[in-house]
Amino acid sequence: MNRSVTKEQTLGEILIEARKDYHISLDEASKDLNIPFRYLESLEHGKLDDLPNEEYIKKTLKKYCGYLGADFRVCWNKAKKKRAFLGIKKIDEVERKYLTSWPGLIRRGVVLIIVVAILVFLVVKVQQIFVPPTLAITYPQDGSVVNSKQITISGKSEPEVELIVNNKEIFVNNDGDFEAVMDLQRGLNLIKISAKKRYSRVKEMEIRLLFKDE
Repeated sequence: MNRSVTKEQTLGEILIEARKDYHISLDEASKDLNIPFRYLESLEHGKLDDLPNEEYIKKTLKKYCGYLGADFRVCWNKAKKKRAFLGIKKIDEVERKYLTSWPGLIRRGVVLIIVVAILVFLVVKVQQIFVPPTLAITYPQDGSVVNSKQITISGKSEPEVELIVNNKEIFVNNDGDFEAVMDLQRGLNLIKISAKKRYSRVKEMEIRLLFKDE
């Protein structure tokens, strides 16, 4: 015979009350019905999401209600409402988790952008350290013919470079300008100029001058 229930009772309260009225333990019910203990426990505690699926819940609940003399129709309606509530709750939790994760994602994105910017800045700075300095000869032009035994070579590089003209170190002012007075030999003269910063690669140039003694 089906037992009477009140509207206020939950599914679990109905099942637990019916089982206790018969003085049956959950373990005994599990063995009598051949239903896993954990599933009966989940039914009594309203943890319907712990059961495999809705069809299994309905089949198990019907069997349990028949065993306890509880009203299956009432219990099943309560189970469906509980199941629907749990489903909505789970969706809400997923949405809430997704929405609340956005600020964290944005923060991580900003941090990542800053880190990448710093790395790019450091790479550029390191490259600038090793890049050879600029070097330009303003006078004379390569291949010039001169008729003076002595000539002043002028050019522009960068401040604080080590400037060498034919194995002779030349002073470079704060603007990067330099001048070097060179003695020429009759005929073709090869003048080698190199510039180097502290850690940079060497920048080299050559100019050829033809000295004709008039």
